[in-house]
Amino acid sequence: MNDDKNSNSSNKFTVADLKQFQALPLDIKVRMTYLRIRWWLNEFDGYVSFSGGKDSTVLLHIARQVDPDIPAVFVDTGLEYPEVREFALSQENVIRLRPEMNFRKVIETYGYPLISKEVSQKIYTARRCPSGVCAGRFDPNSEHAQKYGNRYSMAKWKWLKDSDIPISHMCCNIMKKNPAKNMKKNQEERQ
Repeated sequence: MNDDKNSNSSNKFTVADLKQFQALPLDIKVRMTYLRIRWWLNEFDGYVSFSGGKDSTVLLHIARQVDPDIPAVFVDTGLEYPEVREFALSQENVIRLRPEMNFRKVIETYGYPLISKEVSQKIYTARRCPSGVCAGRFDPNSEHAQKYGNRYSMAKWKWLKDSDIPISHMCCNIMKKNPAKNMKKNQEERQ
């Protein structure tokens, strides 16, 4: 997001834009969602990434009002609650994908996704480039911390960066994103 809260460069929404959208009546938000989905489907071949949770269930419902045949893609990582998996797979036109590596193997190979993906990635990167910009983000007196303040400072997680705990952001890439990318690649190869 742009630092200038009132500018609208590069087609990015500002904080002010988002507040305006939030203030709209629900029926207008729903109509805007339909229009966005129609636009997306006209521009791209699509599917709905479907976790079986409430948010993706609502999105799938709305998307199927626009296109009843749109597939849902459920990535079965083995970590989902059995009830969620059962619900997701009970829906019509659901493609079930599985990652090539299970969670235990991801942790053993790359490390734990601690705190958040963002924090884990910064720790992972800082450990591999100790003199780089990312490492500086863990110093409360760094130029980065001075410029962006405590909100974006990683100083409180310095002890994790300096620990022997294997930490990585790779979990979502390996377990969720890669199966979807592989599906898309296989579809393209068949065409």
